[in-house]
Amino acid sequence: MAEYIAKVNAKDVLRASMPLVIELENKKGEKLKMKSTIHDLYFDRGILKIAMPSYQGRFVPIQRGEFIHVTAIAEKVVYSFSSRVLDYGRDTESNFLVMHITVPEQVNRVQRRRYVRIPLVLSGNYTVEGEDIQHKFLTRDFSAGGILMCTSRFLKVGQTIYIDLDLGDIKLIKQKAQIVRYAGFNETTGFHEYGVQFLDVSPELEKSLVSYVFQQEIKLKKTREEV
Repeated sequence: MAEYIAKVNAKDVLRASMPLVIELENKKGEKLKMKSTIHDLYFDRGILKIAMPSYQGRFVPIQRGEFIHVTAIAEKVVYSFSSRVLDYGRDTESNFLVMHITVPEQVNRVQRRRYVRIPLVLSGNYTVEGEDIQHKFLTRDFSAGGILMCTSRFLKVGQTIYIDLDLGDIKLIKQKAQIVRYAGFNETTGFHEYGVQFLDVSPELEKSLVSYVFQQEIKLKKTREEV
């Protein structure tokens, strides 16, 4: 599956204890991949304090001024950026071997799955192919590839539908889609639930939907942190 890359603010996504992969090209032109973790973050100064990188179980002190490539690993995505070594040595607080490196304001978010699915309740309308009557639906979750749709009407897997859905800056109007899965009848809501896949999505729309999901995911994360 293709990777999807977007710029995100480093302070929104990087956290202490995140595993890191540090890449460095040695004098022979060989690329070394070393392990590390984030210790502390000083975004106001554009600095990360990380564990001294290790290679095959041995610590590798990297010289001041060396340029490195850093990958921070999260559950479903990775964050990558170019950096420079500022200093290294033994930390006076923890007594661990550490290294100080630069961090930019924005980093690349690389999505390792094709589409991230987020919980999101939205209301919209759909029509079944060959019919003119509009029916209402709610979403339970959303991704750039489709939705989990809740409706009072019973539909068949394989049916083509056309969706109208307002996402703020993005308006899906008569968006072609297909029922790909029946998720069952929810007795609490009284709705049938269906997995719906978007069809004939242009590259421009796909990019916009991926970006929309990224932004919604960040909002959800901030809301959870505030609770």
